[in-house]
Amino acid sequence: MGVYVHFPWCLTKCPYCDFLSVAVDGPEPGRPPTAAEARPRLPHRQYADAVLRELEARLPELERPLPRLRSVFFGGGTPSLWEPAELERVLGGITRAFGFSSVPGPEILEITAECNPTSLDPAHIEALLRAGVNRLSIGVQSLSSERLRFLGRLHDEAAGLLAVRQAITGGVPRVSADLIYGVYQQNPEQAVREVERVAETGVSHLSAYALTIEANTKFGAQARAGVLPLLDDVLVAESFSAVSEALEKQGLSHYEISNFSRPGAESRHNRGYWLGDDYLGLGTGAFGTVSLGAKNDGRLRYKNLLVPERYLAAFGPNVRQDAPFVSPLAETETIDGPTSVQEALLLGLRLADGIDLGAVGRRHGVDPWTRERSRAIEKIEAQGRLVRDGERLRIPKKHWLFCDGIIRDLL
Repeated sequence: MGVYVHFPWCLTKCPYCDFLSVAVDGPEPGRPPTAAEARPRLPHRQYADAVLRELEARLPELERPLPRLRSVFFGGGTPSLWEPAELERVLGGITRAFGFSSVPGPEILEITAECNPTSLDPAHIEALLRAGVNRLSIGVQSLSSERLRFLGRLHDEAAGLLAVRQAITGGVPRVSADLIYGVYQQNPEQAVREVERVAETGVSHLSAYALTIEANTKFGAQARAGVLPLLDDVLVAESFSAVSEALEKQGLSHYEISNFSRPGAESRHNRGYWLGDDYLGLGTGAFGTVSLGAKNDGRLRYKNLLVPERYLAAFGPNVRQDAPFVSPLAETETIDGPTSVQEALLLGLRLADGIDLGAVGRRHGVDPWTRERSRAIEKIEAQGRLVRDGERLRIPKKHWLFCDGIIRDLL
């Protein structure tokens, strides 16, 4: 299983982002703070204490023996605003809880921290390495000043590339960069040049996402009002294909619809999501999906409190150790076998090597080859949009643009 730790604070809320994030108040109205201005305003130690208490409360409820820990991912928000010493305390608590005497190296455990260029420098990189982090995921997003402004980013083109280069030269074992393409007035040639420039830094992993308009965002509200300029769908599709071709020429394998990696550098943590593995979520607004012990029934999905102040109060010194998955500490739902199979299809078919549907069914104690699904598989396979090899299903890359519709027919 993996462990996800959410750090909710950001310097500003990006208009496309639908993850839980809370903008830090700046010293001047209307101006986002710098990282140096924001850090003193954050409850670094108090938040680490709450996360460790949550871990202590939730761990005894999990199935025994505990699954092997695959990865730890510090996401946000902006975890690079968190004092590395406090992140290190949380990381140490997690690894000890799963049986490690010290934080292991990257060959055993993938430990990722998401970072923004505005809160990352060589000293911070060095401190994160000392804390045990062995993978950085850096939000570059664009190499155009105009598009960065449109996306609400606070850094410029030079800062994004500089952050990536500093992470690589600073000795981070694995460095990943995030880019967004399909932005208004961006043609496929510009999208390709941006990903090529990032790939040329030597990153081991690159996530390239087409801009998606989520309902619960500023962009979502603007789109509903008809005032958000959007790129034509045909150009977005052309950019998808061109970006894939360009990055594979750079030696990065297109192993998931939006993700590329050097050999052996795939995201182990995200791969766990795509394959439907359990994960323990810690922190404000974090989601988790876990298998509980004998006194509970079934696989449980939960969502933590969404307001940092409420989360800090809930997991304060007097946290209820006997009922960590009970409201008001979390909203929960039971995930049954058929639902687990559907979710595995929904996510696993995003991978180039697809999903072993038979193994998924056996893991969750259900027959995934229902009559309706078997018929749908035969029909889509005959159309060339799906490949079946024994019990393994995969979508050919040339049909990835239509992945959502193919998957929908299989659910």
